[in-house]
Amino acid sequence: MARECLRLEKSLLRYGVSRGHSLLLAVSGGADSTALTVILALLAPRQDWRLHVCTVHHGLRAEADAECEQVQHLCAALRLPHHVRHAPVRDMARAAGTGLEETARKARYALLDETRQQTGCHWLLTGHQREDLCEDQIMRLLRGTGWPALGGMPACDTERRLLRPLLHLSGKTLRQWLTDWGIPWSEDSSNSDPAFLRNRLRHTVLPLLERENPSYGESAFRLRQLAQLDADYWESTLDSALALTPWRLTETSITLPRALLCAYPPAVRLRLYLRALRHLNRRYGGQARAERLLALDAAWHNSRGNTRFQFPGGLVAILRGGSVTFGKEDKL
Repeated sequence: MARECLRLEKSLLRYGVSRGHSLLLAVSGGADSTALTVILALLAPRQDWRLHVCTVHHGLRAEADAECEQVQHLCAALRLPHHVRHAPVRDMARAAGTGLEETARKARYALLDETRQQTGCHWLLTGHQREDLCEDQIMRLLRGTGWPALGGMPACDTERRLLRPLLHLSGKTLRQWLTDWGIPWSEDSSNSDPAFLRNRLRHTVLPLLERENPSYGESAFRLRQLAQLDADYWESTLDSALALTPWRLTETSITLPRALLCAYPPAVRLRLYLRALRHLNRRYGGQARAERLLALDAAWHNSRGNTRFQFPGGLVAILRGGSVTFGKEDKL
């Protein structure tokens, strides 16, 4: 346990958590986030880290009040400040016309980031562990995600100030530690609901994969590591390409000039398209699918002018004179 805790400490320092930083822990009361809280409470004095805990109450389950109270008892025992935020998820989902799971996720992260900023914390830490990573990789595969995003959720997301330091540990290990420490946790009843894709993968697909390869979780984590190395390489490559031939950026659009696109092979062009869409998606939302990006590049390669391609979030790509312009359809 001590060796793994020290490994986690080294990871946090490598990701950019400095001595004296304030950290916000997202804690639901489940085993994973409870273990994260205990581990960070043990490590904090070594690095003078100041910890805050936040629980988001979604108002979806009757037992949520008891879970919040359990987190409060844990925080009191560890002398950590505890913040409870409420999200009326059912009302939000009804108003937005979105599913409960997706609505809850968006509301949760919005409230957590708001709390992080209000408390002056440098980072937000979540209790995602290795099984969560496995499920995420399979869900991305089902959606048709490309490489290196297929490697799954990152351990460090600097843009969102988000860290997932437990991805190398299994949920079974974390539960065993809590049992050895004599620390209780809550079991979320919704985790067994087959209505959610993640639960169906957890209870049906993952056991089959682990039966074929008992070390599947370790393989998934290594895939995550390889994906991160490749992601860093591609980000650096795109930065260099745009430094030589910048895109043209306005308030509502991004144009990739012909000279930029002609200088690189399809692997780079596809990632330039994706970066442009992601830049705009911060404002408009939506995710691009691989088949649309491939079709766009084929049209560019075949010199098809005045052609439009639709993307989620109301975004379009327009081919003109060998350049590709991305933006909101009603703004172009």
